Amino acid sequence: MIKILIVEDDPQISKSLAMNLKFSGYETTAASNVKEARSLLKQHHYDLMCLDIGLPDGNGLDLCQSIRDEGNDIPILFISARTDEATVVKGILNGADDYLRKPFGMEELKVRMNKILKKFTLPTSIITFEKLTIDPTKRIVTLMDKIVSLGRKELEILVLLTRRAGDIVTRESILATLYENSDMYDRTVDSHMSHLRRKLREVAGTDLQINSVYGLGYRLEWSHKHDS
Repeated sequence: MIKILIVEDDPQISKSLAMNLKFSGYETTAASNVKEARSLLKQHHYDLMCLDIGLPDGNGLDLCQSIRDEGNDIPILFISARTDEATVVKGILNGADDYLRKPFGMEELKVRMNKILKKFTLPTSIITFEKLTIDPTKRIVTLMDKIVSLGRKELEILVLLTRRAGDIVTRESILATLYENSDMYDRTVDSHMSHLRRKLREVAGTDLQINSVYGLGYRLEWSHKHDS
C-alpha cells in the first residue's frame, strides 16, 4: 500500500485529506508541524509527502530544502494557498516535484499524486554506456568503477540521457520526466544539469560529458580519452 505523509496545520484540511485518500486506497499519516514531520521521516518510509508551506513552527519551503540537503528523495507535492509565481518556483527549486494551489479538488490531487509516483518509478533493467553503469532498482550509479551519489532528479536525468546516449535529448523531454507542469519550471533544468555535470566531472574529468546542443537540448558522450 502506498504511504502518504500529510504535513498540514489546519486540522479540518488534514482530516479531510486523510479520509479521502484512505477511501482511495492510500495509507496516510498526518503531521501538523515541522518538528513532527521531521520525526516521522526519521522513523518511517513514505512514498510521497503532501506539504503545506505555512506551518506553526517553520516554513514548508525550508523543510523541503533541508530534506533534499539531507539526501532524502521522498517525492514532495506542495499544497498551499500561496499562489504567487515566486513561491511556486522557489518550491520547485527547493526540490518539490509539483505544486498544487488551494482550493483544489480531490480528483486533481490524486491525478497529480499518481503522476509523481509514476515518474518516480524508474526502469528496472541495468543501463550501461561504456564505463557508466546505472542500476535503477538499487539507485546505484557506477562510473569508471567508482560510485557516484546522485539525487533523485539527477538520477532521472542521467537515466534519460544514458538510454538515449549519443542522441540529442530535448529540454522538453527532460522537463516532462521531472515535472507534471513542465511549462512553468524550465529554469530548474539548468540547476539539476549543473549539479549532475559537476558530479560526473569529479569522477571522469572531461572523459564523459553532457554536451549542450544549442537550441535543441543535451547529448551524453564519451570523449574516448579513457581508452588511452
